[in-house]
Amino acid sequence: MKPSDLLRYAVSGLIVGFILLFLVAQLIGQPPVVFVESGSMAPTLEPNDGYLAVPMLFAGDIEVGDVILFKSQELGGGELTTHRVNDVTDEGYITKGDANPFTDQSADEPPVSEGQIRSVALRWGVRSSSYRGWVRRSA
Repeated sequence: MKPSDLLRYAVSGLIVGFILLFLVAQLIGQPPVVFVESGSMAPTLEPNDGYLAVPMLFAGDIEVGDVILFKSQELGGGELTTHRVNDVTDEGYITKGDANPFTDQSADEPPVSEGQIRSVALRWGVRSSSYRGWVRRSA
């Protein structure tokens, strides 16, 4: 097999994989792209930035440093929130927006349980894209 054939098969496999991921995400009610509404994750994710969201079904183990989308209990009146996992405890995940000085749990949000998590940002370093069409890599 020639290297060009191998590359073509690899690219085709990635494209098919992403299409399947998007289709399954839609079937289970999880949008594959999530847009950030506030500045709490700046500079990693600015308002109106979008990121690829991997449904929990495919995400695997959640680790410190992962960016998650979860249904909060107190923040924003119980809305969906995108924040980074700051710590993992027996009670659940401790979360914090990158721009926030304190964890969400210091503001009366209980530790986040597995059942509250809707998706995890794609782990190849968070890549965001705003509605204006630019793409950047954030640490």
